Amino acid sequence: MIVFRSCAAVEKEIEWYDGFSTLHSEHTEAEALIDDLVQSITDKVLHHYKYVGEYEILMCFSDPKENFRKKLLPTYKANRANKRKPLGYYEVVKWVHENYKTYLKPSLEADDCVGILMTMKGANAVAISGDKDFKSIPGKFYNFIQDEFMEVSKEEADYNHLYQTLIGDTADNYKGCPGIGSVTAHKLLHDAPNWGTVVEAFEKKGLTEDDALLQARVARILRASDYDFKKKEPIMWTPVRTETTVTDK
Repeated sequence: MIVFRSCAAVEKEIEWYDGFSTLHSEHTEAEALIDDLVQSITDKVLHHYKYVGEYEILMCFSDPKENFRKKLLPTYKANRANKRKPLGYYEVVKWVHENYKTYLKPSLEADDCVGILMTMKGANAVAISGDKDFKSIPGKFYNFIQDEFMEVSKEEADYNHLYQTLIGDTADNYKGCPGIGSVTAHKLLHDAPNWGTVVEAFEKKGLTEDDALLQARVARILRASDYDFKKKEPIMWTPVRTETTVTDK
């Protein structure tokens, strides 16, 4: 997200004459923005947690060649197919790989890489992004766009994963449970925050547990327990089966 926003910020339109314009980008300007933003965010996070000592910055990236979610659900992010990256994006990404320590795993998105790093045994990390999806990862999080710090417990992260499964995500083009919005999802999960509640909601719409499981696997930001480090592939999420206590009212 930092690279994308920085590249977009330095795009400049030049109007050469009436009816003819071109778009330009100076890569070094984007690189300077990235350096400045990383430094300012790092300073803010260290100050917030009153941390003094050694630390490491890891920049996480999505695999540009493959996405395991698209194998599960071919329409995943299909709504973004014709949306271009900012000028110079891929060259600046290359520069980041050369100038920062980066983390990328085959077929995973950047969010998954963050989730894995956050939940490794003994991890003492802060996730930094402007993405709302990080509420389904347990740990410390700083939203640099909203300038908001939060700490998510495992119970809250598990709840938010089930919630996202129910409501889906139009930005990522997975639908969740038809007809279930935010208010209804919270109401259902407040009464019984478990997998049985999710399955029951899908079945009431004429769908199956397999349909619910597909949405849950797409919605799941991977944690360390969801990744096979030897095979270098994700482990598909499997629910804990619990009796639901939801009743019609």
